[in-house]
Amino acid sequence: MKLSVIRVLYLSCLLLGATACDSSKEPEPVPAPTPEAAAMSEPEKPVSTSADTPAPKDGDTVIIPQEIQPPTQTQAAPEESAEPEKPAKPVVPSFTQQAISDNSLYLRFLATGESFYTEITLENGILSYTYFIDEQKRCEKWVKSTPCWQESDLKTISLALPEEDLDNLYTVAKESGIFKIKPDKVGGAKQGQRYYAQNLEVRIDGKEKKLTYQSFPGSSKKPEAFHRLETALVEYARSLPH
Repeated sequence: MKLSVIRVLYLSCLLLGATACDSSKEPEPVPAPTPEAAAMSEPEKPVSTSADTPAPKDGDTVIIPQEIQPPTQTQAAPEESAEPEKPAKPVVPSFTQQAISDNSLYLRFLATGESFYTEITLENGILSYTYFIDEQKRCEKWVKSTPCWQESDLKTISLALPEEDLDNLYTVAKESGIFKIKPDKVGGAKQGQRYYAQNLEVRIDGKEKKLTYQSFPGSSKKPEAFHRLETALVEYARSLPH
């Protein structure tokens, strides 16, 4: 009987190999699983479904979970560079229109010489005054028969007259008697005689008159109508802001 058992063990060793029956050798240690292997081998946790959640009872507060979105960072728009304020455009007041019907009043006085220039014009209710001032003292010792001034030396100022001033000039022109003067030149200068010309032009109510006064030593008196209109225009021109 013992021999049969030994024979069976001997045959088993031959079938399994020599190492299986070598009791002198220690069994090889089993290596510990790595974290990756442990994670792979870890069983998945069951996912709770709506079937696992008990139905709410009457009176229970039901909380419906909402998906929480991560806060979005809004990028602040770049500040626009503030443009400098443009200067306001100056407002130019409209000129006062002449109160006379059809703006028919037109007046012009002109007196020139070697050392002076004066021109006063009233047109469309606007009074313009052009004059010469010898600021550089060029005319003090001027002996030529030509003007000592140039056009670039002349200065002009203009202003719209109010209605009452226009009415006043209209009345002066109409009542002056300028249209009763028949000749176009007065003063008594002989042909070829040298004189300073003073010119007056008047247009009113469809009438027109151009009159020249010849100023020289011994000239005749200036007509009253000429003098009245000249004085009125000069006074208004002097009152303009310089």
